Amino acid sequence: MTLMNRSPYVSLLFKALAFIPRRRPADAAVFLSAHSYSAASGAPQSNLMADYLVSSCGFDPDEAAKASKLLGRIESRHRPDSVLGLFRSYGFDNTQVKKVISANPRWLLLDVEKTLAPKFRSLQDLGFSCSDITHLVSSNSAAINQQHQKVLSKIQFWQGILGSKDLLMKLCKRNRWFLGNSIEKRIQPNIEILRDFGITDQKLSTILRYRPHLIAHKPETLKALISRVEGLGVARTSGMFLHALSVLHSISEKNFKAHLEFFKGFGWSEDDFLAAFRKTPSIVAFSLKSLQRKMEFLVNEAGCAPAYLAPRPDILLKSLEKRLIPRYRILTCLKTRGVHIVNLQMSTYMLYPEKKFLEKFVIRYKEFPELIELYNVAPKNRTASA
Repeated sequence: MTLMNRSPYVSLLFKALAFIPRRRPADAAVFLSAHSYSAASGAPQSNLMADYLVSSCGFDPDEAAKASKLLGRIESRHRPDSVLGLFRSYGFDNTQVKKVISANPRWLLLDVEKTLAPKFRSLQDLGFSCSDITHLVSSNSAAINQQHQKVLSKIQFWQGILGSKDLLMKLCKRNRWFLGNSIEKRIQPNIEILRDFGITDQKLSTILRYRPHLIAHKPETLKALISRVEGLGVARTSGMFLHALSVLHSISEKNFKAHLEFFKGFGWSEDDFLAAFRKTPSIVAFSLKSLQRKMEFLVNEAGCAPAYLAPRPDILLKSLEKRLIPRYRILTCLKTRGVHIVNLQMSTYMLYPEKKFLEKFVIRYKEFPELIELYNVAPKNRTASA
């Protein structure tokens, strides 16, 4: 078709196209660059954020690549820089900054003055120093990762129960869930359950200090656990009641029964086993493999009757390599050298503190210098109080 024969519609189209402004090369470059950052793939934007995480937060390239995918499109460095500036103004070092941003990369997108800064100031109002806040947030990001008033009420509740800001700091550092659980739905009901079961405030304080996981269960789970411990004959008034609760919360009934059958294989009765558990609940926390090795050594090599061990289960809590074998070796060596040790039972010398045992059975007998080498008094992981 010639130009003379083309339809009037085509002619109109060409005229319209003539009025569209043409992009200069520089304009095209800017357009392509902007377009590339909003492309579906998001690769250049991800690379930009990954570079930022490496240079500003200390991430390695692989960590940065993963974290950058959570951040989406960021128009400028203003917010990320403001977030990092706030952390550093409170004394966060590079390691701590990396730790908190690794756990919460989206914090880099927050408006500092509307979100983070008020939370930091509120913690200061509660008596936390900049150093306290640094350690609290580094170990437990829930301190600023929840709704403002909710976190403050939790902190005030725990401070009131524990009576100490320092203790709250320690518990938050050891238990990342500590500020995460609902006070109304879980913590307070569990505290009331324990009180209803006769747990005194003194024992409750012990739970909060040393076994706080017990009040992190669902209330119905805690009730069932208490009933389970009582069903095994551990009285609420027993000094081992809290310890038994702590042990059994991580031991299934199947595992508990496996320990019972194991000791039956060495001649214990069920009553023997339950009595041993009531005296030393930790006996069921050891693996069967570990207990097998200890029982075989004590019975087959040391000549100890299983019936002797049943009422003295503390012996089985001691390390085979660091305690049972070395001490038995020393006593045997002394006897072969004619040393008469009157009425000394295994349960006595195996449970002596390390310092006392060394003084009584090794250092005392200077005429036998080989005892030092035999006992190997200074392995790297042995302490004087073991």
